Amino acid sequence: GPGDMVNISMFGRPEMSRKEISLKPDGRLTYLQARDVLAAGLTVDELREKLNSELGKFYNHPSVIVTPFQFQSRKVYLLGKVVKKGMVNLDRPLTLLEAITEAGGLETGLFQQNTVERADLGHSFLSRRGERMKVDFEALFARGDMSQNIKLEPDDYIYFPSANNNEVYVVGNVRSQGTQGLLA
Repeated sequence: GPGDMVNISMFGRPEMSRKEISLKPDGRLTYLQARDVLAAGLTVDELREKLNSELGKFYNHPSVIVTPFQFQSRKVYLLGKVVKKGMVNLDRPLTLLEAITEAGGLETGLFQQNTVERADLGHSFLSRRGERMKVDFEALFARGDMSQNIKLEPDDYIYFPSANNNEVYVVGNVRSQGTQGLLA
């Protein structure tokens, strides 16, 4: 996808190697005479075949080698009471706990001289393609039920609301994104 990077070379022609070619925002890339090739959504094999076809107009039987270098287009989003709110790159298979760890874990605070999580696990949720997934965050964190530690998919949203019922998290086209207090 857009922002991902690949290394491309041609078998037997090391001088034609190009490193860290980034897919443009429209999902296209350029390699040698193959200009603005739509790469977004293709597998590595499909991209290789497409480049071989384009470069076949200029070279006899080209054999292109495509190697993924870095994934930037696949992300999951963590909001609410996590230490580092925002995006986590899904550059490898990632579970729920791994993503939370990359976000610095859940926020904690002090209550009556005890460290407590500031997230309301009972009302936390994971949204995938606009639907809430069945994840029991209390079972995962309080009882260590690893069956709840699901693999994440691109564009998953994970939200940990405040244990204080007087906060909401505002995102989108607003003047000030973030935690906003509510008056009772």
